[in-house]
Amino acid sequence: MKPIITAQLEIAVLGTGSTSMSAHITEAVRAIEKSGVKYQLNPMGTTLEAASLDEIFRATGAAHEALAKKGINRVVSHITIDDRRDAPKDMEEKVESVKNKL
Repeated sequence: MKPIITAQLEIAVLGTGSTSMSAHITEAVRAIEKSGVKYQLNPMGTTLEAASLDEIFRATGAAHEALAKKGINRVVSHITIDDRRDAPKDMEEKVESVKNKL
């Protein structure tokens, strides 16, 4: 059974002089795209999916570091990881499971 690791990444930038973060989040998402990890952008963060924790950590680290490289002096990243190994399900299956119960 192939593992599917799902993670939710939320990034906040501080000290930029603006309450808008979309330009900064765009940079973070570009870094995730370059990592090759499957992702889905949502209003409050980005959900990632990979076969290993290493892939998740590389992608989230790249997103975080991309902002630091752009000159952001304070980047706060929150990562929530779902590593279910008894019945791996991808992002779509997890959402569909809830929708089927509504």
